[in-house]
Amino acid sequence: MTLAPPPPAAPDGVAGDPSHHRAVAEAAARLAADLSEQDARVAAALAATVGPEDRADRLVGELTAALREVTDAVGVAVPVLRSGSFVTVAPHPAVVESAYLVEVRAAELRRRAAERRAFATAARGAGAERIVVALTAFIGFAALGIVAATRGGALPGDAISRVQLALAVVAGRDPHPESIGFVWGPFPTLFEVPLVALRGLWPALTDASVAAVLVSAACMAAALSQLVAWGRDCGSPRWTRLAVVLLTAASPLVLAAGANGMSEAAWVLFLLVACRRLAHWVEHDDVGSLVGCGIALGLAYLTRYESAAAIAAVLVVVAFTTWRRPAPVPEGGPLVGGPASPLRRRARATGLDVAVVGFPAVAAVAGWTFVSWVIVGEPFAQFTSDYGNAALVRNAGSMSGVIGDTSLIGRVAFFGEQVLTAAPLVALLVLVVLWIGDRAAARGAVVLTVVGAPFALQLLLAGRGSTFPWYRYVITGVVITALLSLVAAGSWDWVRAHRWVRVPAVLCLLPGLVLSIPVVTGDRLGSGDEHLLYRAVTLGLDGRRLDGASSILLRGREVAGAVDTTGGVVAGAVLTDTSSTSAVVVAAPRPEVYVIPSDRDFEAVVADPAAFGVRYLLLRAPATPGDAVVAAHPRLMTDSDPGFRRVREWGERGDPSGQYLLYEVDAVVGRPRPVPAEGFRG
Repeated sequence: MTLAPPPPAAPDGVAGDPSHHRAVAEAAARLAADLSEQDARVAAALAATVGPEDRADRLVGELTAALREVTDAVGVAVPVLRSGSFVTVAPHPAVVESAYLVEVRAAELRRRAAERRAFATAARGAGAERIVVALTAFIGFAALGIVAATRGGALPGDAISRVQLALAVVAGRDPHPESIGFVWGPFPTLFEVPLVALRGLWPALTDASVAAVLVSAACMAAALSQLVAWGRDCGSPRWTRLAVVLLTAASPLVLAAGANGMSEAAWVLFLLVACRRLAHWVEHDDVGSLVGCGIALGLAYLTRYESAAAIAAVLVVVAFTTWRRPAPVPEGGPLVGGPASPLRRRARATGLDVAVVGFPAVAAVAGWTFVSWVIVGEPFAQFTSDYGNAALVRNAGSMSGVIGDTSLIGRVAFFGEQVLTAAPLVALLVLVVLWIGDRAAARGAVVLTVVGAPFALQLLLAGRGSTFPWYRYVITGVVITALLSLVAAGSWDWVRAHRWVRVPAVLCLLPGLVLSIPVVTGDRLGSGDEHLLYRAVTLGLDGRRLDGASSILLRGREVAGAVDTTGGVVAGAVLTDTSSTSAVVVAAPRPEVYVIPSDRDFEAVVADPAAFGVRYLLLRAPATPGDAVVAAHPRLMTDSDPGFRRVREWGERGDPSGQYLLYEVDAVVGRPRPVPAEGFRG
């Protein structure tokens, strides 16, 4: 709309003309009317904007409420912008909160990126230190084990059995992967298979079971390297890390586990990897570390079945930790992700984290159980098989010769003494770490979850008499002490203010070391395996060795050499059960001579040796509870079975290395079979 034109200017000399005044008045009236009409239209337009403005205010309010819900969910406090006592002119609260959330998220991403860079830098910096520790430890453990095996002539029987299982995978009358067995976990036997395959280059790999020594030495060296990395993660100074590693390696239990070819070294390694990965996840919520923890737990289970306790404990801790964290915001924000409540989002996140860590571990348990069930017909052969640990414990008697008082109180006192000897200050360290609090307490809880759970299970089984009372089972107590020592010496606020505490924290390992030495040298508290290694090393360094009556290795080599030169001994000519005679078969120049339990026609051959052309039966006294040859022919030991006659024996009944008996089969039908019969090859 346009305004009315102004009245014309009066010409000169007619300013007082009445007609001119009328024209001016008319023009002013028209202008006033136009202004009134324009004002009415502006008022109408303003009235029309009130509704949309109200709707806009409502939308902004809803957006503000949604953004505040986001801040509550992620735990971010949005500050009120003030200047002195006056509120400053600022954008709408929704804009303020949006900008603040973006800044907080950006700061969080920058912090995590900085932590990842710092972690990577620390890992690179620790690389040289870890390599030096691992190489030095490997050389030391391997040297002790090789001296004990090749010069002293002694290794634990379980280590020799594992080498024999590895040998059955690559050589013998019927080599196949299933020969690795299912009574024990496949590790470390699986690691020994490539070494056993190289026995032609160094016969001692099998006939002295050096393959087992090299594997345990490598695993324990890697475990000490993980201990160094744990110390770096805790911020412990280098001198504390090296001191803890040195005191840990010098412990008679750790020293023996690294040199004797047993399973403890590999088990400790996998537990330490799981411990580090879980601690990193607790501190950084890194899903990759959670996956690594689950894989390490699965490998630990495939080494020792007590790891099932660690798997269960880790699942509980992961669920508890994730549940206590703030509920995650749905992808795309609360408006895009839907109206799910914080409780439901927290439950979903907890389930995902438990699945991530549990899948590889549970898959290892379920997979190994299924394979065992399919191949040998027993899903839990370690508990149900005649060769299993449960059967060995049942047939071992009361173990009163080791424990003394076999009542419940006596067993508890015995195992309590083992713990107080190997790790006397572990409980004190737990209290100190929990008292320091914050990240130190969290790391202490991780240690108790991953390593403490199987340690507690072992003590429980031992107290109930469900397992052997061997001193080596409390090695996890030494590991817990070492881990907590490094936590107590870490870079925490309280520790930095009281640096002197690092010295006693490191020295907490010393009492266990000092107290364990007389136990091992004196063969006390069930330390037979450690004592045997100690004797073999001291004799080997002195240029001597154990005699055949005391050395399973030396007696096994003697018998293997004699059997190999016996007339008529060809492939498939000698039947034996390696649960009793593994030291002989592992030292045999020709392992294919023996028909052993992993051969797929073993049961048929045991039932009727003469029909399968078997010439000889090799037994050991005392035989293991699961010895199938003795079970099928119980009168053999008394020389009252008319189908067999004793032709040779080695040692005497009661020798620590056992007495070996060779029986000749009468009325042999046909020739020995160098490979399983066609119908038994599966």
